[in-house]
Amino acid sequence: MKKRLLIGAVGLLVAGSMYGRSEATERYTDYIYDTYGERVDVDVSQDWKLTGYKATFKLETTPLRGTYSARTYGNGTIQDDVMPAYWVKEAETTLHDRLVTANVLSREETVRANVPEDAVRMRDVNTKKPTSIFELNPETFLGASVMLHEAWNDTNEQKQRVLDIIRLLEDDVESIHFSFDGTPNEDDDFTERYLNVSRTPQAGNPSFNSLQTIDDLNRHDRLYGFDKTTFISEYRFDGTKIERDTAD
Repeated sequence: MKKRLLIGAVGLLVAGSMYGRSEATERYTDYIYDTYGERVDVDVSQDWKLTGYKATFKLETTPLRGTYSARTYGNGTIQDDVMPAYWVKEAETTLHDRLVTANVLSREETVRANVPEDAVRMRDVNTKKPTSIFELNPETFLGASVMLHEAWNDTNEQKQRVLDIIRLLEDDVESIHFSFDGTPNEDDDFTERYLNVSRTPQAGNPSFNSLQTIDDLNRHDRLYGFDKTTFISEYRFDGTKIERDTAD
């Protein structure tokens, strides 16, 4: 008898879960159609973080073609990552093409963009026909990471390349993170170096305006990089490590 009751209870639990999943699938399908105009297959799974269901789906119509996710929040609203993902891709493609066209970046080198979601949600555009992120005052929130496939050798050519990239991007971004890596597709060998520049100087990082010439860059004379013992260390442009005074 107890065994039958147990089997019955498990059956009810599974049936209830299937019913909830089916209901969630229908709700997500309707939401995607109402928002993006596509009837799509939705993969619904348990969302343990929000104690409900989350969804993964694909859009086929350009320019939003791609795979995305959506969640249902406690107040019943659904939020997806379609537009945040679109803005990031659009920003990265635009900035990368600009630098390649100006011959200061190779096709193989990479640009990454950081677009905070709170800024994305402030947009006033038609999600079915998105405009450009560069119509949304990106300089107030857009950060760019430029990954250069070369080791830092403290040459004037490298410094001029940094200055050229700053001049090409400074009107459209809030900050630029430079990464120099001579072996970008191999395991980290603790030689990668970083330089951070922003619209306003922050935590020792120079501002765009303060770096106009190679001499300006030499006066800054500071990079960051991986270190086997302390993980992140400061270095001078010539590669010598900046030792910090740890005495009280």
